[in-house]
Amino acid sequence: MHPIKIELTLVPAGRHIAFSKEMLEKAHVCRRVVGEGDDWQQVAVNARSPFVDTEEFPAGTTLEYHVQHFNQQDAYEGHSNIVRTTLN
Repeated sequence: MHPIKIELTLVPAGRHIAFSKEMLEKAHVCRRVVGEGDDWQQVAVNARSPFVDTEEFPAGTTLEYHVQHFNQQDAYEGHSNIVRTTLN
């Protein structure tokens, strides 16, 4: 397994999440709202990069994202770094 690195950029449509993965591997994008507990919500299954999260949140909301990595047999192999942003 290779480490998954993700990058988060704010774009007019929402949060642009870019990551790399091998062609046959699966990547699931997860998000959590900081200050609302430690629960991660899966927002994309077998996502392609880039993924754009378009869900709206109030200004001042802090969001964190990471990408979970699975092999072809759906076995969990790890997750990316965590990225964070606070919305204006």
